[in-house]
Amino acid sequence: METELILKPDGFKTWKLVKDFTQQTSQGEITVPKDSRTDLASVPRMFWMLIPPFGRYSQAAVVHDHLYHTGYDKYKADKIFYELMLRYGTYKWKAKIMYWAVFIFGGRAWQKKLEGTENA
Repeated sequence: METELILKPDGFKTWKLVKDFTQQTSQGEITVPKDSRTDLASVPRMFWMLIPPFGRYSQAAVVHDHLYHTGYDKYKADKIFYELMLRYGTYKWKAKIMYWAVFIFGGRAWQKKLEGTENA
């Protein structure tokens, strides 16, 4: 059963889930638990005019953050991110840019979140 994403601010650039957020994906059902934190899309500030940290892809970004944080297979997480971006109406060209950005540059973030050092 898919649920609605409800967030509240939790710091300068982070958000906290008010309730569990569940999505059906090609890899099965994924639930991001209540009180999980996210920075939405981790886009460098210099690119915010093209791709701001939030948009039609926010749900996909929340799921992607959760998958990275829990050590889910990086390549599957990146594919789920792309799948959900398209489902929520992200333009295909933008979804492809975001997918390739996490595919190429997301390894460091995935490792940091896996090690629990993302705020270090």
